[in-house]
Amino acid sequence: MTAVANALREFRDAARLFSRAARLYLGAEFLLWTGHGIFSVLFNLYLVEAGASEAFVGRAIAAGGMGMVVAALPAGWLADRWGRRRTLMLGATLDGLGHLLRAFSIAGPLVLGASFVTGIGQAFFQIAAVPFLTDHSTPRERTHLFSMFFASALLAGVFGNAVGGALPDLARALVPGLSWFVAYRSALVVGAFCAAAAALPLLALRGLAEPRHALESPPPTAHESGRLFPIALNAALIGAGAGFVIPFMNLYFKDRFACTSAQIGSYFSIAQIFTAVAALSAPAIARRFGKLRTAVAAELLSLPFLVTLGGESHLPIAVTAFWFRAMFMQASTPLLQAFVMEVLPPGLRARSSSLNNMLWNLGWAVSATFAGAVLERFGNAVPFYCTALLYLIAAVTFYLAFRGTPESNERPVGLSEEAKGRRGEGASSD
Repeated sequence: MTAVANALREFRDAARLFSRAARLYLGAEFLLWTGHGIFSVLFNLYLVEAGASEAFVGRAIAAGGMGMVVAALPAGWLADRWGRRRTLMLGATLDGLGHLLRAFSIAGPLVLGASFVTGIGQAFFQIAAVPFLTDHSTPRERTHLFSMFFASALLAGVFGNAVGGALPDLARALVPGLSWFVAYRSALVVGAFCAAAAALPLLALRGLAEPRHALESPPPTAHESGRLFPIALNAALIGAGAGFVIPFMNLYFKDRFACTSAQIGSYFSIAQIFTAVAALSAPAIARRFGKLRTAVAAELLSLPFLVTLGGESHLPIAVTAFWFRAMFMQASTPLLQAFVMEVLPPGLRARSSSLNNMLWNLGWAVSATFAGAVLERFGNAVPFYCTALLYLIAAVTFYLAFRGTPESNERPVGLSEEAKGRRGEGASSD
């Protein structure tokens, strides 16, 4: 049997162990990231079509990042005390509301305020997600669940990118003479409703018992608490690197290569497919080489493609580099998430998620703010080189901090009946 067939069989067997709570969460994740996929293709184009400068686009992106920074610590507190599921639902609702406000107004202060609200919603959803999935899984299937968690977001992005790229053209075909601005706005409204609808699958989990780790777990040791620093440093460096280039990739293809929104949407969609395949394959590779080494190697392999994007003037090469950069860099994410959740005790998981989210988005907000001005002054290349340097530092420092750490340090998690599979819908207890 081939390695691919073995990997698929292993993933299939693990997927059968996913709890009902985890499966419904994956549905919510798909809806939320479909909305984000639409916005990632169109929102910057919408603002520029309305006459906004690239510097303002950077400020709007930074406002979303600042919303996530401000909400990060409260989100962790809510997830521990109010419940992961409720925090997820609140996050989806706020995220959709913020998107809707941004779609209906181009007034500078309202766009910035709505971006801030969107950031708060994203913080609530993202911070509660990883501890929620950890609570409702066992070590047997957790790495595969985290890969599916990541892949579902990517596949939703594929769908959202494709819809976001096609809807403006479809709207203009249905309504002759319709401006690009109105066509973009119509598509963004669809994206906003998709994001808000992510709260619906979680309603089916009403009454789900959730452990309150902050109150039930023993206090972490000094050694365990000390692990938060290198984890948080990694998040800050990756966030700062991402903020330089990721929010502006659509403008990169539009400005450097004169690509249309439909082309950009197709490039984004194919990148997501590449990354989803890599993420689903990663557990089989990590099983042989370890989560840490596999994730760090993937991050390092992404760097040549990132540098290529900065200096490339031929569209086919730039698109190929874009796809491979996304595949290697993003495929490391579920492995790192699973690794971090396993090396931390239950009482530190939501705290770490909050801290990482806050620092990642602080780095994102700061670098995105400067990136808009850098783009206007120096062009597209310099931000890519800055990102490559930050990613390199992040990968090396994280590996050095954890290279001697065992890959499974699982304490009893206090799994709910859903997660233990005693209702016949999830994982059996180890």
